Amino acid sequence: MAGLLACHEQLGDEALALLAAEEETTAEGRLATIRRMRTGLRDAAVHGSAVLGLDGVVSHGAGGTPVTLLPALRPQQELLLEAWELVQESVERLEGKVFTATKRSPGLAVARVPERTGAALLGLRDGVLALGRELDERGLDEDAAECRQSAEVLERLEARVCPLPAAVVPRPTAEQVIAAIRADPAIAQAAAVALQSASG
Repeated sequence: MAGLLACHEQLGDEALALLAAEEETTAEGRLATIRRMRTGLRDAAVHGSAVLGLDGVVSHGAGGTPVTLLPALRPQQELLLEAWELVQESVERLEGKVFTATKRSPGLAVARVPERTGAALLGLRDGVLALGRELDERGLDEDAAECRQSAEVLERLEARVCPLPAAVVPRPTAEQVIAAIRADPAIAQAAAVALQSASG
């Protein structure tokens, strides 16, 4: 890890050198290349820090001056809380705006594609639960509890707006009708009366 930290710190000098080269260059082709290099270096530094978990590590120049050209990665806990706020807002919008039943048209507050929407809501619920576990591991008990509550909201929402299709009752076969009449002749009499009433 010490070697990785040293590598990250030393990238600061390269970033400064590329910035100086960019300011001195006038040839359009070279300028585009230098800009691409500087952007690539910055992206690599941010991505590498994220993968390695180097939270808040800042690159420095040879003299020890912090180099802000390569921004420090924000602490993971801060990013985690920000992600939770965004997810929580999405859950509230789904429940409070997208699928809110109105007095005039309560039947409209259902999913139009229940299978896919239901899968999406349950997938979001699983993501919220995973987020809650990570918050729990970091000792953020209150936020983790809110995650669990939101997961319950999503589960209830899925059950309400994505109802299972009604079971299709198969029509009786001719053999089943005959067997029912033989078992209870009154069924045939009731059917005959009903048919006469319908035709009349």
